[in-house]
Amino acid sequence: MREFSSLSDFIKFVDGELAELRRSLGELLRVLEDVRAKAEQDKKLRELLSKLTGASGAQPSPPVVDLRGLKVAINPSAEVELGLLEQLVEALNTKITQLQAIRKEIEVLGGTDIEASVKAIIIDGVPRALIIKVS
Repeated sequence: MREFSSLSDFIKFVDGELAELRRSLGELLRVLEDVRAKAEQDKKLRELLSKLTGASGAQPSPPVVDLRGLKVAINPSAEVELGLLEQLVEALNTKITQLQAIRKEIEVLGGTDIEASVKAIIIDGVPRALIIKVS
């Protein structure tokens, strides 16, 4: 639980979280493009070698192990790494969308001249409940 002295302070907090998530998403998208290019090169090379040797170009990928929600891949292929990064991008986009929706709804309350303190219950970086106490 996190406390704020006003609704406008809570909105500033949400704005800060959104800015940080967008920055992280931008960095992740740059990494994703690099991995995507590497995965494409790997695929082309395997296809070429397959044509030259007549052997199947498919290689078994190292497994991805799920440890209570934490995905662990040791020496993954570029394709496995790409899949994991795409899942992370999707999760960040979902969190950004949730925060934008919350901000939009709370902005209406924050624009009033009501003095109120706010307690926010935050789970996984997203406010799930607000307790607003009018001063």
